[in-house]
Amino acid sequence: MALNLNLENKKQIAVIALAVGLGLLASWLVGMHIQTNIQKETEALAREYEEKKIQPLVQQIQMLSGEVRNLAAKQIAIAEQQQQLIAQPQGQLVAQAPASSLAIRTPAGKRALTVLIDSLSAVGGLINPGDYVDILAHLTIPPPPNTNLPSEKVTAILFQNMQVLGVGTNLQSGGSYEAQQQSSSLNITFAVDPEEAGLLTFAQQQGRLQLILRSPTETETQILQPASWDALAEYTLDKNGMELLVPRSRAVIQPVGPGVPGPAEEIKPYIQIFRGGREL
Repeated sequence: MALNLNLENKKQIAVIALAVGLGLLASWLVGMHIQTNIQKETEALAREYEEKKIQPLVQQIQMLSGEVRNLAAKQIAIAEQQQQLIAQPQGQLVAQAPASSLAIRTPAGKRALTVLIDSLSAVGGLINPGDYVDILAHLTIPPPPNTNLPSEKVTAILFQNMQVLGVGTNLQSGGSYEAQQQSSSLNITFAVDPEEAGLLTFAQQQGRLQLILRSPTETETQILQPASWDALAEYTLDKNGMELLVPRSRAVIQPVGPGVPGPAEEIKPYIQIFRGGREL
C-alpha cells in the first residue's frame, strides 16, 4: 500500500514539475516576444526622431548653400569692378556703377543684347545668368529670285559658347526656376560682339531661336553643317548603319546652247525605294 502511494506521489510531483517547466518556458517566450517588440518600436521611434532632427539641419544647409552662392556672385562682381577701375587711365574720372550693374557684368569687347525666347526653347526655363549656351536657329530661307522654288526651312547652330548675362531682370545666378517655367517667354540677355549682335537680331527676325545649355567645362566650338534631310540620312547611316531614304533636293537645269529659249526646267523631288540593296 505504501509503495503504491509513493509511486502516485512521484507521478504527481513529475506532472507538477513538468507543468512548472512549461510555464517557465511559456513565460520566457512571452518575455522574448515582448522584448523584441519593444526593441523594434524603440528603433522605429529613434529613426523617426533622427529624421525629425535631421530635416531642419538639411533645410538650414540648403539655405546656407544659397547664401554662399549669392555671396560668391557678389564677390566676382566686385572683383570685375575692381579690375575695370585699375585698367582706367590715371586722372580720368569715371562714374562708378553699382556692383549689380549690367554694364559692369558685360565683358570687355562685348555688348549686352536681349532677345525674347519662349520658355520651352530656353531649356524649359532652366537658364541662369552665368550659363553658356549654343543658339540654334530655325530659319525660313527665301527662294532665289526669278524661280518658282518654294522657301526652304533650315535648322542650324548659328552661335556657340554664348554667355548669358541675365534672365529677365535677374543678374544673379540661382534664379527662380518656378517663375521662369510658368512664364510663356523669357527675356535672355547675352554677351555678344557687335557683329554677333547684328546677326543674332537678324536671325530672330527671320525665324525662331532655341537655346542649348552647355556644361561649364565645355568651351570648345565645332564646325557644324545645317540640319537637313541629307545630313540626317548621312548621320543615321554613319552612327546606326541605317539607310534613311529621303527626297532629293530640288535642282534647276538651265537651257544648254546659245540662243535656246525657254524657262529653266525644274526637277521635282522623288523618293528612291531599295529592296535587298537594289533600287526598284
